[in-house]
Amino acid sequence: MHFTARHLTPFAVAAGAALAIAVAPTAAASPLSCTDVGSATQCVSPGNSQITANAPVVQQQPQLIIIHRNRW
Repeated sequence: MHFTARHLTPFAVAAGAALAIAVAPTAAASPLSCTDVGSATQCVSPGNSQITANAPVVQQQPQLIIIHRNRW
């Protein structure tokens, strides 16, 4: 069986990508520090800040449905 560089290149690229993924260090997640800020929550970690706001609960008024039936 005859192999050329054209056939081996995709295998070499795939092997290189697999090696890069296997050798790459895993990201260490730092713990979040969360505080309650009124109607929102603020979570802070080194280099990151996230604010999660909660929408207020709105009470809807009851709706009146009127059905018109014209009887002629």
